[in-house]
Amino acid sequence: MNIRSLRLRLTLWYTCALVLVAFALAGASRWALAVSLDHALDQSLRYRLIGVHSFIDENSHDGLAGITLKLRELDHLGELFQVFGPHGEVVAQSDGLARHHVSTEMPPDPGPGLLFRNAGPPWFPVRMATQRIYVDGLTLTIEVADPRRKFEGVLREFYSALCLALPLVLTMAAFGGYWLSSRALGPVDRIIDEARAIAPSNLAARLSVPASGDELQRLSETLNQLLTRVEQSVQQVRRFTADASHELRTPMTLIYTAAEFALRRERSVDELKESLGKILREAKRCTELINQLLRLAQWDAGSNRIDLVSSDVAALVGDVVNELRLLAVEKGLEVTTSFPESSMWAAVDEVSFRRMLLILLDNAIKYTAGGGRIVVRVTEDEAEMAIAVTDNGPGIPSEDLPFIFDRFWRADKVRSRDAGGTGLGLAIAREIAERHGARLTVESVVGHGTTFTVRLRRGFQKDLRLVGDAAKQNEINV
Repeated sequence: MNIRSLRLRLTLWYTCALVLVAFALAGASRWALAVSLDHALDQSLRYRLIGVHSFIDENSHDGLAGITLKLRELDHLGELFQVFGPHGEVVAQSDGLARHHVSTEMPPDPGPGLLFRNAGPPWFPVRMATQRIYVDGLTLTIEVADPRRKFEGVLREFYSALCLALPLVLTMAAFGGYWLSSRALGPVDRIIDEARAIAPSNLAARLSVPASGDELQRLSETLNQLLTRVEQSVQQVRRFTADASHELRTPMTLIYTAAEFALRRERSVDELKESLGKILREAKRCTELINQLLRLAQWDAGSNRIDLVSSDVAALVGDVVNELRLLAVEKGLEVTTSFPESSMWAAVDEVSFRRMLLILLDNAIKYTAGGGRIVVRVTEDEAEMAIAVTDNGPGIPSEDLPFIFDRFWRADKVRSRDAGGTGLGLAIAREIAERHGARLTVESVVGHGTTFTVRLRRGFQKDLRLVGDAAKQNEINV
């Protein structure tokens, strides 16, 4: 038996709690029985006091001496009593109390009522009732007693029954508790067995969910949700690994082929330059891909940092457009901008935010045919600002839009490898947007072009400078 099992621990806790409750009930029962027996004795003593009081009243005309003589006549009836005179002296004491050496000291003052107490020597415990009476101007104190031994047998039998019953009941309760805990934890064992049966090869398997509406059902549902997330993560890692391997295989194959071709026989300088140019282009492509993969891995690990500072977003967008305008002109594209007249301030990391804008503009230039048009708009309202990059390229089918920001994803018509992309640009752009608290969305119509929009929370220049100063002192870990 596993001493650390939850089943055994529940049984031990249950048994310990039951033992405490049982002993508490036994003590309470013993106290209640003793109080009940004392109450029964008190009722009997009350009636006997009335009898002794009446007897003294009937013989009060004989004076104190006569009363004493009459009281001694009651000894043969077995009555247990004693009477004290006005000065605390013993006027009369029954033979039963005298024989057992019951104290003859003046009892405590009972006041106007009755006083019940336990008295007598250890070998003859009695319950006594005391009352003060007045007879012909004399103050007398009378006491009647009743042995407690006649109820000790009842108490002993009660204790014996408790001593016999408690171990038996507790033993049965312990086994019953173990059985109940086994039944209660049976579904947990089934969950454990089903979870152990789930291997990396069958991550699609799920735990059975009992329709009990209790914690076990919620546990099963929660574990199934966890398994779903694990399956998605594993599939994403597998797909990411396969895509990365596929992306790296092509340039590495071209590098190997170009080098092998150059070394196969003597080549002219022009042929060698052509081969080295191919190797250089593919090496740059591999370097770019590896850098992007490293950047995404750093973001996934939460180790990449950005510094938020107050920046004029409109001016930043204008710089990026001017930087890429020459590339667009060489391809025969028209680039137009629409900016507000006033500055637009927001808390951004200029390096990463510029990279996101470069990705969006570079994509628009790559996938827009010569003679096309690209429009960059910056707008704002009371809550946020929006940066929209619109092209009139071939567009993206609606069924492909949900996957446009997935890593290594390409739509067959508009994301060909011939354009020089790695399939990671938009994934990186979305990561940058999210780390700025912005939203990057896409709208596209096949044959009419695509619009990528970044919506960023706006702010006042003064407030954002304070934010920027705080960010410089404490880097925001993303």
